[in-house]
Amino acid sequence: MDGEPEALSDTATNCNMASGSETLSDMNQAKLDSLEKKAVHLRLVLEKDFKAADIKWSLFVAAAFSFRYESCLRPFPPAFMKNGIKDMDELLSVITDVPALDLVLQQLDNLENLANISDIIDLLFYVLVRLKEPTLKTIPLEAHESVLSNAHPNPMNTPRPQYVFQVISSPKSTAEAKWKDLARNHHTFYAYHGSRLENFYTIMNFGLQQHLNKNTLLGNGVYLSTDLNISLPYSHGGFGWGASCIGGHLSCIAMCEVIDAPEGINYQKPVSNEGDGIYDDEKTKMFAETGFEGQSLSQYIVTNCDLVRLRYLLVYAKQPASMRFPTTNSNGRNVGGLRQWLSRHKLFSILLGYGLMLATIGFANNQPVHYYYKMLLKKLDLAYSSVKV
Repeated sequence: MDGEPEALSDTATNCNMASGSETLSDMNQAKLDSLEKKAVHLRLVLEKDFKAADIKWSLFVAAAFSFRYESCLRPFPPAFMKNGIKDMDELLSVITDVPALDLVLQQLDNLENLANISDIIDLLFYVLVRLKEPTLKTIPLEAHESVLSNAHPNPMNTPRPQYVFQVISSPKSTAEAKWKDLARNHHTFYAYHGSRLENFYTIMNFGLQQHLNKNTLLGNGVYLSTDLNISLPYSHGGFGWGASCIGGHLSCIAMCEVIDAPEGINYQKPVSNEGDGIYDDEKTKMFAETGFEGQSLSQYIVTNCDLVRLRYLLVYAKQPASMRFPTTNSNGRNVGGLRQWLSRHKLFSILLGYGLMLATIGFANNQPVHYYYKMLLKKLDLAYSSVKV
């Protein structure tokens, strides 16, 4: 009788241990299944439009590394909220570990390694997949002029962006539906807005906001212009993501579609060419000068942000200087290599040559160097003699 309870107790204990082990295994399997699903979605996004995914991630990184992340990093990844506090140290640590996106694609193929990069997958999934509203689409280079002509028919003497991305809203978007409702019985026009790089993550997700505008010279509101040259000085460049295929140093311009509703826009009339402060009081004449009804080559201050919808992102990218020397052209022929690089950096070449000359003179007049040089020659002579024998 005494042995029966012990046997039952052992059996019960063994069952509990097995149950706990199975539960833990089920949890691990569920987590791995979730990672595999996220990996599939990430692969689809990256393969569909790699550059669009790259710029979206770059804007997120720029906002995260900004000292104004409280206002720029919206929405904030909920996984890095700890008791209502933003864990920026942990977030920046994960961002730093993210490799180039083409390498991420390769790692997504290795299902056994997914658990080792789970933090990276979770963060990329949040930015590139979960934040699917709006989506970005890369506009081919040959269509850039067509896009720019929406704001002005003949954009002249204007620096062209290296990349243009279309901002596409979901048909179910409440903000887009509200804008279309306001646009009824009104003309619309396109205009540009320049802002700091770190602001564009929030701009892309929430649209243009007055609190991000620091320019209040002509009043409060969102400043827009149909002249790209006017907006460019406000698009302060900044460092995005170092591993970006687009470039580490970027500046952005928002190209927006605006409802021409006078009750929500302060029209800044252009000054005459003589600079005498004489304004054209007839709005219709301003429209006729541009060929676009409802717009002119002047600045607008929009006090109702619901009138503005982001349609395109114009990206000016600067690739970091590379020390790699070109060796071949498209035909496979040598195009100069080191000689070509030195010819483009003449000052550095002169300083390098001068430094080598001083080093040569110093070695030539150094007695210990002469001694070791003679010893080396003797050893080489002995080695040669022994081999010859």
